[in-house]
Amino acid sequence: MSGGPAASSTSGGHLAALEKFYDAETRYVASGGANFAEMATHIHPEVILHHGPSAPLPGDWKGIQGIERFFAAFSETWSSLDLSEVTYFEGERGVAISLRMQATARATGRELDARVAQFIVFDGGLIRDFTVYYLDPVGVSDVTRA
Repeated sequence: MSGGPAASSTSGGHLAALEKFYDAETRYVASGGANFAEMATHIHPEVILHHGPSAPLPGDWKGIQGIERFFAAFSETWSSLDLSEVTYFEGERGVAISLRMQATARATGRELDARVAQFIVFDGGLIRDFTVYYLDPVGVSDVTRA
């Protein structure tokens, strides 16, 4: 991933798994959602992704098929994605992440530069629960509106 997350040599298995997921996500978005299979290898079958009511693509997205629908809509929303200024806080069951998301909206061509927090819980080395918070969810939504 260009300028994205990089696990340090002292980080645990969660960070290495997350780095692979983010790399797959970046390729998926860049391809316009051509192949979800690589991303799916990092996701627990009973996964749930929580996206707040003011953010684009709000709601709870459940199971691998739900996550695939979310990321299909995500890749339709954004034509590019770069994650930078990533800080990980790793715990026994998961990872909290602070990052900067830079993306370009497909519908408007407008660029986004937003602070994001993510909370990810793992089960058996796979992402089981994924919660995303935007510092300015309304601003993120505005960038995507034509």
